[in-house]
Formats: sequence, C-alpha cells, structure tokens
Amino acid sequence: MKNVSARLESVEKTLETLVIMMLPEEEVSEEELKEIEEAEAEIERGEYVTLEELMKEYGAE
Repeated sequence: MKNVSARLESVEKTLETLVIMMLPEEEVSEEELKEIEEAEAEIERGEYVTLEELMKEYGAE
C-alpha cells in the first residue's frame, strides 16, 4: 500500500509540474505587483474578511 501511495504522489507531482509548464506566463505591471504586496501585508497583519462576511455584505448568503 505504501508503494502505491508513493507512486500516486509521484504521478501527482509530475502532473502538477506539467500543468504549470503549460500555463502561459502573465506579465504583472508595477502597479499590480504593488497591490499584491499590499494585500499580502494586510493578510499578515490580520486585516481580511472571511468569505462568509463578504457574502453577507453583498447579499449572496
């Protein structure tokens, strides 16, 4: 069973690598990069809303 699990994990990693290699690269502008960095900093500070809070705010419960 361990052997099957290890082989399955290896196949999954290989497939993931192939998918990543096939995806086109996106150019990120300086403005977009700054927004991403600001969002990551907010998350690190604990400044975020949950999906449930967002859905409630927009009436998508």
